[in-house]
Amino acid sequence: MKQNREMPEAHNSLTEVAWPSPSRAWLLVSTLLVAYAVGFVDRQILTLLVEPVKRDLGITDTQFSLLTGLAFTFFYTVMAIPFGWLADRGSRRNLVAASLVCWGAMTAVCGMASTFLLLFIARIGVGIGEAGLSPAAYSMIADSFPMERRTRPLGVYAMGSIMGVGVAFLIGGAVVEWANSTPPVVLPILGELKTWQFSFLIVSIPGPLIGLAMLLLHEPKRREQRPAGNSTGLSFGAFLRQRWRVLSMMSVGYALISVPPAAYLAWTPAFMIREYGWKVGDIGAALGGVLLVFNTSGIVAGATWADRLAGKGIKDGVIKVTAASGILGLPFAIAAPFASTGGLAMAIVAGMSFMFGLGQGLWAAGLQAITPNRLRARMLALQMLIINTIAITIGPTSVALISDYWLLNPTKIGVAVAISSAALAPIGVTLTWAARKLFIYFAAIEADS
Repeated sequence: MKQNREMPEAHNSLTEVAWPSPSRAWLLVSTLLVAYAVGFVDRQILTLLVEPVKRDLGITDTQFSLLTGLAFTFFYTVMAIPFGWLADRGSRRNLVAASLVCWGAMTAVCGMASTFLLLFIARIGVGIGEAGLSPAAYSMIADSFPMERRTRPLGVYAMGSIMGVGVAFLIGGAVVEWANSTPPVVLPILGELKTWQFSFLIVSIPGPLIGLAMLLLHEPKRREQRPAGNSTGLSFGAFLRQRWRVLSMMSVGYALISVPPAAYLAWTPAFMIREYGWKVGDIGAALGGVLLVFNTSGIVAGATWADRLAGKGIKDGVIKVTAASGILGLPFAIAAPFASTGGLAMAIVAGMSFMFGLGQGLWAAGLQAITPNRLRARMLALQMLIINTIAITIGPTSVALISDYWLLNPTKIGVAVAISSAALAPIGVTLTWAARKLFIYFAAIEADS
């Protein structure tokens, strides 16, 4: 009890340091948001280049899926853990600046790759570089705003992930379309570049520039730190052993529900090109608009729905809304490849984006409800690893395997997405729904502690 009385005093002594001015704090948020969006342009532009990359490198859909999934996502999620450790102990501003320069440089290397292996290695570099952004960004934003004014800036940055994907398709589609309309580019040392290689070089430019801009900003002072001796309760290992069932069901369940939107994110450009003959620029504009309007509004609607359920005393509202998003979104995911026109297919994808968006912003809230405060960062990092490995790595690759080795027809890549969605999303809904009782039980423990 004495320890608990002392902790607020330590907190108050730390918060006596003046907070950054609102203009300085929001300038930091804005810069980090732009960096986040640029990162998504660099990571997503490859999906718009599927056809020329496959043609020039002589690779299959399965190999291409490894470039968009395993090469980037695995290293992105794994490296977030040591980068989080660095962000807690060193200069977060410098870490973000270095990350921007790193992934910008590796994006440029993607544009110089002439073989599958070289492009695979360059994509690993992009993933490692981008892994340093969010751990430091969340920490700096939290130290720039008092607790009562922190939700909105953190939300603005988090929403940047979806907005960034939309902007990535809008800008990336325009860049690719422009590059395709220009004659071959011949550069000193590099020689003649393919249009897809030139596209990588163009989108690699903003990263290092924003990295230099980061060095001009002031890093906020660290706040709300606790001496290690004040930690009480379960260790991280004991916590995982005690609650592994509910944590596993929630993490794997949400990851499997996320397979359809992740698969469409990776394969919609190829699907629209092969099935309906759409141009890359048109796909980028349409898909970017879908994500910015429908996916974002779905996230807002889902959060509002969960809040209303909580206001009615329903303790497992986040679980129910997440499961509902999988049930409501799955019919759209199955129907899109069978649309009679490309416009109708894109409209169905828009409906799918909204429905799956309902649960997209709730996984972190649900996890925090059953995790002690001092363990949340590590648990969020672990869950990110599980979700990204299943949804963004295994999901798109399963689509390519179905296309290459079962359907044996690359024009049916959309059908492969529908099959993968129909097979995996229902398992995710079942696991998520099964976690309800344990979720309520452990959430009550945390609420009373």
